[in-house]
Amino acid sequence: MKNSLKIWMAISGAAFLFASCTPEKYELGKVTAKEELQYTIEPSSANPNDIVLTSLTPAAAPLWVTPYGQSIRLQDTINVPFPGTYKFVYGVESAGGFTQADTTEVVVNSIDQNAVDKPLWINLAGGFGKSKTWVLDLDANGVSKYFTSPFYFGGTGWEWAPNFKDIGWAGVSAGDYGTMTFDLMGDANFTADNKMFPDLSGTGKFMIYTATNELATVGAQVLHDKAQGGAVANWNARMLIKTLDADHMQLIAFKDPGNWLIYNYITLDYYNTH
Repeated sequence: MKNSLKIWMAISGAAFLFASCTPEKYELGKVTAKEELQYTIEPSSANPNDIVLTSLTPAAAPLWVTPYGQSIRLQDTINVPFPGTYKFVYGVESAGGFTQADTTEVVVNSIDQNAVDKPLWINLAGGFGKSKTWVLDLDANGVSKYFTSPFYFGGTGWEWAPNFKDIGWAGVSAGDYGTMTFDLMGDANFTADNKMFPDLSGTGKFMIYTATNELATVGAQVLHDKAQGGAVANWNARMLIKTLDADHMQLIAFKDPGNWLIYNYITLDYYNTH
């Protein structure tokens, strides 16, 4: 009798343990079909550079992919300051999972005047509808008109601003390096005419990242030499704007994260009047 009771208790315990370890069965909700997605992506009537995103799909959380990051708002406005064709993607997370629509391309035909009405834009390019031309602060006689040299040296925790005549070992030749022009006429346009190294000349676009004080050019490189400038990792990468006012500019071009060059520029107007 005692053995039978023990056997029954063992079987009952095993059955209880099995039941307690068996996961509950869950059913996902309905997946929102692609054709059920409801949304609009359209320019604002007040500003064609403001693209208004509106999610109209019921009982679903939106996820927008925009040229400037992601958004999870039911309605959001993305400012696109320059002309071009931009891609937006709408998706939703519903009870059954994630569903994404096809990519929507939005064509922008104008510059947003308010977006470039900031000191960095004005100092660099003159402001909306204008242009400004810059030169490397060096002439054929090896003279710099504002800085002590066309470039300085820098690195983590240190900076050196020598006179140009004292760094002959750097291999940088005196000369007319030409001009570079930034304009905001129809787009953020950039042109470089490097007379010392014509292969570094070209036309393209530029972008200022005001939040981080950075400048990037595409399609052409800012004026520089090859002796020291050849060690810069990427001339089309973002460069830190060390200083910038109406007539003087310093750009930090990185050789590597802890080692860089500081290139010094003045406007052509300043060069011609000083």
